[in-house]
Order: sequence, then structure tokens, then C-alpha cells
Amino acid sequence: MKSILQSLYLLQLLDTELDDLRELRGDLPETVNAMGEDLAAVEQRIEEIEEALKRSATERSLKEKESLEMIAKIEKYKGQQLEVTNNKEYDALTREMESAETTIATNEALIQEWVEQNVDLKASLEQFTAKREELVKDLEVKREELKEILETTAEEEINLEQRRETAVGELLPRDMELYSRIRGAKGKAVAPIRRESCSGCYNVVPPQLILEIKKNDRLFICEHCGRILVSEEIAHETKI
Repeated sequence: MKSILQSLYLLQLLDTELDDLRELRGDLPETVNAMGEDLAAVEQRIEEIEEALKRSATERSLKEKESLEMIAKIEKYKGQQLEVTNNKEYDALTREMESAETTIATNEALIQEWVEQNVDLKASLEQFTAKREELVKDLEVKREELKEILETTAEEEINLEQRRETAVGELLPRDMELYSRIRGAKGKAVAPIRRESCSGCYNVVPPQLILEIKKNDRLFICEHCGRILVSEEIAHETKI
């Protein structure tokens, strides 16, 4: 049982060290990921705007070409009207001219609408482009900060993780389950006795219970905070 108590306390020490290393990173990993997602969204929006501008230019070109064709037809119909010999043919040419004029007017309205839309699109493109440049610069800074921290702590973290795996392997599943449950609720799952008190919640531990804990032959739980209690001997003998 003593070896299990030592493994539990060692596991707590290792987890505390790992927590400290991860605290150095803070929210940098999440910040970098979030900024990367923001950058991707901005770049997608820029691509959409550029595609919209291209479509608008293509459609405008087609409508302008169509309008020129309609103008040419109107001129041709005007010439033909001078040569017709009856009202029926004259009226038919007039209807063709009116249809062409309607097409021209519709095209002009569409072109004007696209012109106005393009003004807004270009303004948005300018804003998103500036935003992209800002994000790229900020993201580069944050990535470099994270890289430096990871490079500084990577070797130590790997070593701690490997030692943690070893400590976990020395525990029974039920003990590991108990440890994980308490750690999830309290942060630290194992508390050595310090000055006749639980070092986790600082409540006094009854003398008789301390004597039992010193035997190192079973698990004891603090009645106040629910942490696993270990003797000062375990704490003294167990080092990282």
C-alpha cells in the first residue's frame, strides 16, 4: 500500500509540474487557433468579394455588348422603316425598336446597380484586406511567442509525461479513478499532512487519524475537502 500512496503523491507532483508548464502557455494556443480561424474567415470573405467583382465585370461586359447590338438593330430598323410599303411592316419594325430600347434601358439599370454594388464591394475589400494584414502580423507575433515557450518547455514536458505514464501504470484502476475524480473537482487530489493539518484545505486532522495515516497501509480521505491524505513520510520520501 505504501508504494501506491507514493505513486499517488508522485502523480500529484508530476501533474502540478505539468500544470505549471501549461500555465506558462496560458491561453496562447487557444488564441493562436482563434486568430488562425479569424484569418481564414477573412481570407474567404476576400475571395468571395473578388469573385463577386469578377462576375459583375463579366456580366456588365455582356450587357454592354448586348446594348450595342440593340443600338445597331435600332439604326437598322429605322432604315428599314423608310423602305416599307405598308403599315403592318412599319408597325412590326416599331415594335422591334421598342423591344430593343426596353432591353437597353434594362441593361442600363442593371449596370448602374452593379456600379453601386461595386462601390460597396470595393470598400469592403479594402477593409478586409487591411484586417487580413493586421491579423497576419498579430498572428505571426503570437505564433513566435508560443514557439519560444514550447521550445523552452518541450523537453521537460515530455520527460514529465513519460514519468506520469509510469506512475499511472503502478496504480490500480480504482485508485486512478479516485485520483482523477478528486483532481477534476479539486485541482490537487493528494494532500500531505502538514503541521497536523490537511495541506489541501488547512483543516486540522484528528491526532488518532494522523497516527493511522502514518502507518501508510491504507487510503484516507480528508473529511473536509475530500482529498487523499498521505503522511509526511510519504511526502518527504517522494520527490520528482
